[in-house]
Amino acid sequence: MTPDQAAIRQAVLDNSRAELLNELKAAHQIIRNMLGLLSVCQKSVLAERNAHDGVDGEGTTRYHERAAVIRRAGGQE
Repeated sequence: MTPDQAAIRQAVLDNSRAELLNELKAAHQIIRNMLGLLSVCQKSVLAERNAHDGVDGEGTTRYHERAAVIRRAGGQE
């Protein structure tokens, strides 16, 4: 691989990482917005479904896990 090819490959990877981080941050905000609209009963049902699907975490929506990944990726949460 030439130095130019390596630089292009690195730029593509950096761009992909930035896109993924932006999408994760957007999903994080969408989930927070959604939780603000749900009743306590609806949040309970959501927690049960997440647990059933194996995507439960520290809270109903894995807020802390997502926030930690965003922080580690340099996205400030």
